[in-house]
Amino acid sequence: MTIEALLDELLCHILSFLSTKEAIATSLLSKRWRFLWTMVPSLHIGCAKPIMEHYKSLKVFLALRRMHTITSFRLKCDSDHECCSHYVEQWILEVAIRKVEQVNISLFRCHISKINVDALFTCTTIVNMKIKGPFEITIPSSVYLPNLKTLRLKVCERFAMKNVRKIISSSPSVELIYMKHNFTKDYFLQLKAVRNYRYLRLYHQNWLYDEVMHYDYDFMSDSMQNCGWLKPEKAKVYVTVHNYMMQAVSYLLKRIHSVEFLSLKYSRDVNPSTFDLPLFENLVELQLFVTKDDPFIMELPAKCPKLQVLEINILDDGQRCRYNISEGVRVHDLSIVPISPVIWLNNWLRDQAIVFLEQ
Repeated sequence: MTIEALLDELLCHILSFLSTKEAIATSLLSKRWRFLWTMVPSLHIGCAKPIMEHYKSLKVFLALRRMHTITSFRLKCDSDHECCSHYVEQWILEVAIRKVEQVNISLFRCHISKINVDALFTCTTIVNMKIKGPFEITIPSSVYLPNLKTLRLKVCERFAMKNVRKIISSSPSVELIYMKHNFTKDYFLQLKAVRNYRYLRLYHQNWLYDEVMHYDYDFMSDSMQNCGWLKPEKAKVYVTVHNYMMQAVSYLLKRIHSVEFLSLKYSRDVNPSTFDLPLFENLVELQLFVTKDDPFIMELPAKCPKLQVLEINILDDGQRCRYNISEGVRVHDLSIVPISPVIWLNNWLRDQAIVFLEQ
């Protein structure tokens, strides 16, 4: 069987794996192939400038297509001449109208600082979206993406957690959100949200600290209708500190002061004495990863009036001590200490118990 014996639908499917420029070039093969490219459901453009130079407008070019719907749109330009940024917003508007499902926009250069992508964030047919380039985008106030599965953004944008909340609450099918800002030398920010039928996990990384917020599925299902549903007190929070700028980290701890579970890890060169510690009024379980002589071991538990479980992990020698705390008395339970407890910590727990009994 020759390729000419194939149905038009199969030929169009084959052409969908080519760039639009290559698909148009097949129109020279024969009369049958002359208009096949107009029925291909995808638009894969390496550079928009050659197409736009041969047609009066984008609407004129798209009017030639016999297939109105565009299921897959890819605009990937590696040129140094900032050519595609002149047309990218026009393409976004047109493909959103045509019920696009797959979007991949990647520009090496851009002559404008901000690109309007609002039409994509209200396109109900989008399943996968990827935007990359040296420009800013804004998450519109109205977001509705009922079929979105994955979202990947790598642009010049310092993403706010409120935008992550907005996208997740407006995208019931979303499984992965990945946002990365790394186009300046002195700043790095990465946000990632992973969701499945069991949990939602948020990763927030910058040059100061890493933060992970883990939500159980039961909380998610009960809270999806609330626009402020990503409340830190309902999450298990894991923080790893990398940098000595304690003011920013202190702000982070104040932001999550209402959590019930906290895991905190320090690099060895971090001096905790500069912290302005908040009161963790709801904290029930605390995990600390610190050096042996770190006074933070005593300072932070003292700020946790409801603490029930305290775990100390000593980075110097790998010791791990775990304590049960009941009725406000911080007395360790030897049955749950896997490694011999640190003597000075035991003395502090004993002193806390004496203070409690005297009261």
